[in-house]
Parts: sequence; C-alpha cells; structure tokens
Amino acid sequence: MPISRRGLIAAGAGLGLAPMLGRGARAQQSYPTKAVTVYSASSAGGAFDQSLRVLGVEWEKQTGQPLRPAFTPGPGNILTATRTLTAPADGYSLAMIGFATNNVAIHFMKPPNYTFGAFSYIGTTYAGPLALFVGKNSPIQTIEQLVEESKRRRVTAGISGAREIYHIGGLMFNRAVGANIQYVPYNGGGPSRLAAASGEADAVMSGLFDASTHYNLLRCLCVFGPDNPIKAQVPGRTMREAYGDKGLNIWHPVGIAAPAALERESPALFRQVVERYRSVYEASRPAMERAGFPKESLLLWTPEQIKEWERDFIASIRDIQI
Repeated sequence: MPISRRGLIAAGAGLGLAPMLGRGARAQQSYPTKAVTVYSASSAGGAFDQSLRVLGVEWEKQTGQPLRPAFTPGPGNILTATRTLTAPADGYSLAMIGFATNNVAIHFMKPPNYTFGAFSYIGTTYAGPLALFVGKNSPIQTIEQLVEESKRRRVTAGISGAREIYHIGGLMFNRAVGANIQYVPYNGGGPSRLAAASGEADAVMSGLFDASTHYNLLRCLCVFGPDNPIKAQVPGRTMREAYGDKGLNIWHPVGIAAPAALERESPALFRQVVERYRSVYEASRPAMERAGFPKESLLLWTPEQIKEWERDFIASIRDIQI
C-alpha cells in the first residue's frame, strides 16, 4: 500500500526527522533575516542608485529588511566584482553591475582574482541596445554619412571609458562597416554625451536608454538592436535597416548578480533570492517608471536568459583587438 505524505511525516518523526524538516522549512521561509548589501558599480545619483532606491522600498515592504547600496564605482565593474566575490556567498552580499561591462572587463582587462563564470545572475533591472548619437545641431544626418566622413577625416565618438562596453561596441561597428571612427574616453557617460552635444566630439556611443537625460541635446543615428523600442520618442534607424545583414545586436543589460558559489553550494537559497527579487521587481515597475525609467527598458530576464545572452555576447567579443 502506498505511504501517504502524512504517514511519511509521522514515520519521520519516529526517526527523529521531523525537527529536521521543520528547520529546513523555516530556513527556506526566513530569507532575508537581516539587511542585504548591494555593491553598486556606479556612483550615488546615477541610474543604478535610482533603481536600487526604488527596489529598496518594495524589498523592505515585503521582507521587513533593508536593501543597502554600497557604491563602488570604477573601471569595468572590477571593484564592485571584487567586493562582492570576496564577501560570504550567503545571499546577503549582491552586486548591481552592467553584465556586458563585466564580461568586457574580464576579457580585455583580465582582473587577477576572477574570470568568466564568477557570478550567478539573479535578474535584470533594465536593459536596452547601444546607440550612436550626434548633437542636435550636427551637420551629420545619417549613419552612412558618419561612416563615410570617418574615411576622409578624423571623426571622433565619445565613450564613457576605454575598454568598456561602448568602446567595444564601437570597435565592432567599425569592423562591420569599414568605418574609422576614433573612440575617445570622457570618464563617464554624461561627459561623453555632452561632448557630442557641444560638437567637441562628432558623435557618442551610448546606451539608448542611458542617454535619456540628454535626448533634448542629441539626435539618434543608429540603434544596435533588432528594432528601436522608442522610435516615437527617439527617431532612429536600426543598424540592420541601414546595413542589412551587417547589422549588429549589442545590448547593455544591468541587473543583480551573486557569487557563483551561492548557486553552486546553496541552490535552494539561490532560488529564494531569485524569486524574492522577481517579486520585488514586478511590484516596483510603476515606481520605476515614475522615477524616469522608460517602460520599454524594464525587462526582467531570468538567470537562464541572462546566461544564454552571455554565451552569445562573449563569443562576439573574443576576436576584437584593441
């Protein structure tokens, strides 16, 4: 005769297993029992800070525990990655990083203390394609004109930093269409966009959504995605529309990550963190929009979707030379 679940638990109690089951159930329901630190690869006041503040309100509402940002800006997310990976892999030390930026740093900067596979991903916070902009008053009207100009004279495009995602995206674009655009680091996304707006640089490579604070100063020439998700607000063709099969799909997802050891050594806890983040994120969407994040950027990718994207992205940058 099959043993019922009640009979199994009763049998377990007779063997001294019931207390163990109780402890396991309580452990699964208890996360988090204290504040969670999120190392942020950006400075206070930026998009990372804004999103963490919004998520933190709902996190504390749902869990009774605070979500505390710790700002650790620096090239390639390296300081943020190092702080997170040297903390205990217990779900209480997480990272908010640019996933593309992190992989670019691993490939080109080769940090000494970690490599590919060091992180497990909890979920995205926002994501969107890269885009090339010029200043509103620039005489350059099309992406084709910018490319042809680069073959005749020195054409510059501002980037936030050398050997970061916008730099690598620019080099991928140059290679695909035979352009000779020179990418100039400006120590931050804001300064690089203002350089293009003023005419100091001919263009700027940025994230389509990251440029939102400067839309009034810029004009989009090209979006590096399958479509332009905000074409009504920011007119601009995709690279595929301009160059057909040479078109590139380069995305800049930002989100929450944990040391890979958390998923490897405590898979049940890892799934708890993932599910808690998903619940908080979904409840925070309206507040994220009110904070200025375009609804088209609020894409929640699962850990599995992020890993699939990551495999393709790493393959696309392996043969880029700097």
